[in-house]
Amino acid sequence: MAMPALRPGRALRPLLSLQARSLLYGLGFRGGRGRARLLGAAALVVLLAGMAVAYMWVLGGGMVAVGAAEAIPALAALAGSLAAVALVFVKAPGTVFGCRDYDLVAALPVSVRAVVLARTVPLYGFGVALSVLLSAPLYAAYFLAAPVSPPAVVAAALCSACAPLAPAAVATLASLALTSVAVRFRHAGAVQLVLSVLVMTGVVGSLALGGASSGADDAAALAAMGDVAGALSAAVASAVCEGSVAGFAAFAALSLALPALVTGALAARYPHANAVATSGPQRRAHAVAAPRSAASPLRALAVKELRRIGSMPFYAMNSCAGLILMVVAAGAVALFVADALLASGVINGVQLDARAVAALRVQVDAALPWVFGFCGAMSLTAAPSVSLESRASWLMLTAPVGAWTVLGSKLLANLVLGGVAVAASAVALLAGGTGPLLVLQCVVTAGGMLTGFAALALAIDASRPNLSWTTPAEVVKRGLPMMVGALGGALASLGLGLLSATAVGSLGPATSVAINLAAPAACALVGLAALRAVARRGLPGPGWGE
Repeated sequence: MAMPALRPGRALRPLLSLQARSLLYGLGFRGGRGRARLLGAAALVVLLAGMAVAYMWVLGGGMVAVGAAEAIPALAALAGSLAAVALVFVKAPGTVFGCRDYDLVAALPVSVRAVVLARTVPLYGFGVALSVLLSAPLYAAYFLAAPVSPPAVVAAALCSACAPLAPAAVATLASLALTSVAVRFRHAGAVQLVLSVLVMTGVVGSLALGGASSGADDAAALAAMGDVAGALSAAVASAVCEGSVAGFAAFAALSLALPALVTGALAARYPHANAVATSGPQRRAHAVAAPRSAASPLRALAVKELRRIGSMPFYAMNSCAGLILMVVAAGAVALFVADALLASGVINGVQLDARAVAALRVQVDAALPWVFGFCGAMSLTAAPSVSLESRASWLMLTAPVGAWTVLGSKLLANLVLGGVAVAASAVALLAGGTGPLLVLQCVVTAGGMLTGFAALALAIDASRPNLSWTTPAEVVKRGLPMMVGALGGALASLGLGLLSATAVGSLGPATSVAINLAAPAACALVGLAALRAVARRGLPGPGWGE
């Protein structure tokens, strides 16, 4: 006799609670680990959030200082939307679809709609939290310079909460489509990375070039871009700046209706969507390759690491999302010429004179390299690589090579992927007319932060590996090395970026350039020193990590 299905509301609460606790577990809040560790994880999250708030406050204050305060509401909506889209692209595979525990969830006496809601609502909620975190300091700077009225404050708060919903819903469908295509290939992770870069770069390029055929008329190109990309931002700006009830109603209706439609569509086809997202490539017979000259142990092990990354879409997307954002950021900088953008009036009609553009451009040039440093520090395929050996760890322990070769191959694979993204970003920046010195700062910052924090995370994983995991998510998303590396890298990038932007105003551009070149090199040296110290101790014998 089949069990009766629970009422939707009664079934949804425990599922939502489970997803929320899983999110807290991923952030380091784990029961049974001691109060000191919980307080440390909470302090790290609070510190990282504080750095983000400080950075956005400085950005908002700089826009007010140069007379671009009217563009802040549109920028706040855009920042929240981009943060939510990045979150969905990373977390949706394995959380909303492609779930390995689908057979257990499907056996529960709950409706499919309740399961889909429990999977998607935490993503939307986390996106809303990120949007509010990034928008609040921008709106605070805006209301210090603009007339404050209760309706405008209420509209700003509601727009901050609604801004990421529609983009996150569209990103969920896009991520499902990319995953469904990628899993059909042998190296699904590599295919998904390439497809994600192409899609995001194509969107940016189409928005920039959709209305212009040449670079002679920058204002026309930027105006066309604003017509396409700024529709929702314009509605937010009209609601906050002008108190437009109609603009806010249209924005809120779209922000709420689109997630509801996407959730309904997923619920209707959820078993099929999950099956497609978890299906593997078709098995085909491959001819035996002709013997080649023997490769060096370091190269052979690095190729093995690259193949593992390419065969695991979940691992690739969680560990390489920063590399995708790096290339997209470089394309955006190359296509959206900053001087023309600031002077064109596209951003909510705000037009700046040459002096104000030059002053703001100095701040942008000081902080821009740390955007690439942030992306590099978030792309740590080496962080869980030792733990991912799992039952095959005995092969690593008994390999006739030194510990430095084993660990160095894992770091080298990470640097190869990062080097490709850094090189593509440098080419895009140079093609877009960015100065060679600024491109050099971006390259050094991205490479230094990637090297330093990948080596540090790998050293932690080699010292305390988790070889008894049951699902890869335990080490890829919630492992201590990934938490320390990614959060530490993000915190360092935000802090050093803020330091560089502050130094350029008080001490001059030369000081900012020195910070942008010296700080990443120091991070790389510290990380390599930590990894070298672990390698000198050697890989332990049987029972390591137990």
